[in-house]
Amino acid sequence: MLSVKTTSIQRIEILGVLLVIFLAVSLRFYGLDRGYSGLGIYSATSLNTGTSLHNWFFPSIFIDGSIIADKPPLFFWIQGLFLKILGPINLALRLPAALCGTSCVVLLYLILRRTYGVLTAFAGGLFLAIAPIDVNFSRGVFLEPLTTALILLAIFMLLIGVEKKQVKFIYIASAVIGIAFMAKLWQGLLPVPALAVFVIILRWQAWGSFLKTATVAFVIFIITALVWPTLVWLFDSQYDAVMHSENIWDMIFGWNLFDRFGGLQYGSTHDPSWFWFLTGPMQLFLGITFIPLAVLGGLKTVYDLPGKIFSKTSSKEKLVPCIGFIWLMWLLICIVGFGGATVRLSSYWASAVPAICALSAIGMVGLIKDRQKHSQWHRAMSFTVLIVGLLYVANALSNVVPLWIGYKYLSYMCLLSAITLPIFLFFKPGFDSTIYSKGERILNNGLLTIFALILVSNLSITFYNLTNPRSDTLGRIGFDQMPVGFGGGSSDYKVDSKIERARLRGTVITAIVRTEPHDLTEAIEYIYRGYKEGKGSGRYLMATDSYNTAAKVAYHTAEYSPHIPRLPILPIYSEYQDTWITSLEDLEEISEEGDLKYILTSKDMKTMNFGFWTWLSGNAEDVTIMSGLPFTGEIRVFRLLERGSRN
Repeated sequence: MLSVKTTSIQRIEILGVLLVIFLAVSLRFYGLDRGYSGLGIYSATSLNTGTSLHNWFFPSIFIDGSIIADKPPLFFWIQGLFLKILGPINLALRLPAALCGTSCVVLLYLILRRTYGVLTAFAGGLFLAIAPIDVNFSRGVFLEPLTTALILLAIFMLLIGVEKKQVKFIYIASAVIGIAFMAKLWQGLLPVPALAVFVIILRWQAWGSFLKTATVAFVIFIITALVWPTLVWLFDSQYDAVMHSENIWDMIFGWNLFDRFGGLQYGSTHDPSWFWFLTGPMQLFLGITFIPLAVLGGLKTVYDLPGKIFSKTSSKEKLVPCIGFIWLMWLLICIVGFGGATVRLSSYWASAVPAICALSAIGMVGLIKDRQKHSQWHRAMSFTVLIVGLLYVANALSNVVPLWIGYKYLSYMCLLSAITLPIFLFFKPGFDSTIYSKGERILNNGLLTIFALILVSNLSITFYNLTNPRSDTLGRIGFDQMPVGFGGGSSDYKVDSKIERARLRGTVITAIVRTEPHDLTEAIEYIYRGYKEGKGSGRYLMATDSYNTAAKVAYHTAEYSPHIPRLPILPIYSEYQDTWITSLEDLEEISEEGDLKYILTSKDMKTMNFGFWTWLSGNAEDVTIMSGLPFTGEIRVFRLLERGSRN
């Protein structure tokens, strides 16, 4: 009888795993070849890795290898391999992210299964499988899914190492974290402080042996994380520059750490506030997942952690709250690192989604299974969070009612649940009542209904994105977010001049993406014909206003005009740092030497850099109409005049 029951439970678990994997695969691979190649910097860099050994080891956004990309090479090697096999097509760009995103779901399930049990693992895997922001990025051309997969793999290795008391898994985890650093630098290290605490609390060795193990693990991490930048630094004569940076170390510690997380601003279109990820447009993609269930999971972790860590319980009993501590610290580090950052990119927050989903599952299952073990104040806080969270979800869904009438009813259901839950809790039979158990069962069913409602709300956002892809800038970049505006501040809020400048920079960054692909193809073909008419001896196919425009043109040419040689493209201005890349003096010298005939630029460069636009007016003629681009569009084409014809 027991064997039959055990077999039945195993079958249910297998069906649950298959359901989670099915949803993860279906949502991430649905119409994966649809859409655009995005901004182009990552895509062009990945495409270049297959052109030479130099460009493989020094991933460059340009075919001549002159400027190293602002990220390590791991992602470019992987994406470049898919491009080499399948060619420069959308499917090749997006397959690595889709595969990594699916792997994240499986890894999160395995970690939770070994610690919190089957039900929590199923819930966590299900949340991550359908989480709107994770599905978005798992279908894009970005580095986050690979980075997250490596982080989860490192956590899984640490978990096995602690369980089996084998240091080799600790070393493997250290190497994997180093590799995660090689994928997206500091985003790959987000949970490292929590991992260090995890290993210290659950150490099984004497302090002397443990310190030796920790030292070896640290050395392994340093080697895997820094071997590439060290080699780049040693062979710095092999390249001309690093994108946005003076050298490779400035790229790692300056641009990607202090600049991006500290003072960088671009594309900001909202009232900047610390909790923008809960109050702005991100509330649909992050907020309805984050509130209220992840807060419940955080409360449970905080409640369970001290009693287990500071007691004399076995390491096995400490394992569960310590894993919960990893998710909680991971999320808190993201809030501190991204919440107050001047750059509010959803790509940053994609790094926090596994932790959010894990905490959501812990909170959901904990409230159903373990609430009787909690103190009265803990239960009161949990139900208060749930009620407030339902009101929050109702408000978030009410903002998108114009898109689909179903959101109106989902919003009403969340509101009704928030109103009726406190009434039910007030009248629920007390512990001394003879029908206490029946009341608890009814409450559990009610909670399951609420959790299912939150689950459906998340799934509806994801499903809407998949079936209603955006054709504007966000959709073309890869963020299929709903075209709905959210209030971010009071009506009398005055936008800071720096924010206005940041918005202008964001406009310049995305100008090339807003250009219709067929128009861009015509313009590139026109420029190439002019290049050939000039006997094709110039070094550059064209110059462009920015890095993003140059990279987009480079990849677009390879995708739509493969007959055009992959000639270098000269970027003139850094749209991210608001500084010159190629000075006007150098630009004039290059053009006089016959190495440059055409310049492709956003019309907004007239405001961004009036000096550059003035130089264009005196040294070039506008041939936008002749190139095939609409004159009222985002991009202008200029042909440089002969030296004697210039002002």
